[in-house]
Amino acid sequence: MPASYENAFGDELEAVYGRGVHDLPGIVAALNASGVRPANGADWTESSFTAELARLSGTEN
Repeated sequence: MPASYENAFGDELEAVYGRGVHDLPGIVAALNASGVRPANGADWTESSFTAELARLSGTEN
């Protein structure tokens, strides 16, 4: 069962895609404009976003 953070992250990511934002810099900017933050509370970066997707998909190294 996903944690509340994972649900919020997924919901916000769907909303970003729904607004037609599909490029990495745009997605990161949109997430930073939302209330969803990484676990450490910092702003999203392209690196932290791609690492989080890898973590959630189980493909991280």
